[in-house]
Amino acid sequence: MAERKDVNQYILAPEIKQYGDLQVFEFHGKDARGYDFGVQLTPVQALPQINEPPKAVDADRVNMYAGGDHQNIGALNAEIEISMGEDSETYTINSAAMTYVPKGVPYGHRVTGSTDKTSWVLTLTLPPKYITPEKPAN
Repeated sequence: MAERKDVNQYILAPEIKQYGDLQVFEFHGKDARGYDFGVQLTPVQALPQINEPPKAVDADRVNMYAGGDHQNIGALNAEIEISMGEDSETYTINSAAMTYVPKGVPYGHRVTGSTDKTSWVLTLTLPPKYITPEKPAN
């Protein structure tokens, strides 16, 4: 794997992970206040190859599921089962959706239907503490 080469503090290089013939874009870093954050862009077709069991993480996460057709991103072109919570409550989505996963809540997703067209999962791992910026004085 190539060494990560950031351009500067604002233009950062991702890590590209290979799963079969599919690639996943991943970046973990620190925001301007020094808090950890992460971004991952995954083709839905890679989820079965990644095959992670539901797990809890030590940060809030947001997952956005969107279709790959730039003229219709609402069409997910796949069926995904989402599992959340200690009791593994499940939800099935087949169109664009977003999930908010609080810190410490077990979460997982798996493809249960066809993935014949490109769709994406964008995962944002949020800083552990959000501080509202001060409003500028008028």
